[in-house]
Amino acid sequence: MWIQLDGAPPHYARIVRNYLNRRYNSMWIGRGGPVAWPARSPDLTLPDFYLRGYVRNVVYEHEPTTREDMIQRIKTACTNIPRAVLLETVNYFERRIALCIQANGNVFEHLLEYVYTKS
Repeated sequence: MWIQLDGAPPHYARIVRNYLNRRYNSMWIGRGGPVAWPARSPDLTLPDFYLRGYVRNVVYEHEPTTREDMIQRIKTACTNIPRAVLLETVNYFERRIALCIQANGNVFEHLLEYVYTKS
């Protein structure tokens, strides 16, 4: 299993990096890690740019009433993501990767409108 961090200052602390090296056998991605992931890099992971928002919209369709209700809503939302949504997420991810390559790994979010008009 790999873990990916976002480069936030708390994730860069030596104690955190040492723990990740021990716990994940140096199989982690992040600032200062075995696989570099620069701070403020373009979000390329599916949960970052799409699924988190999708799940949040489903969970908060009605206001949760208790902590247990919230936990159950999150589990249900994740379990019931429609296949079409997952396929579109993968397609969108492929378009984002292409734009990242086109931008030579630099910021590419300004090109996303182009992605929407091309599809």
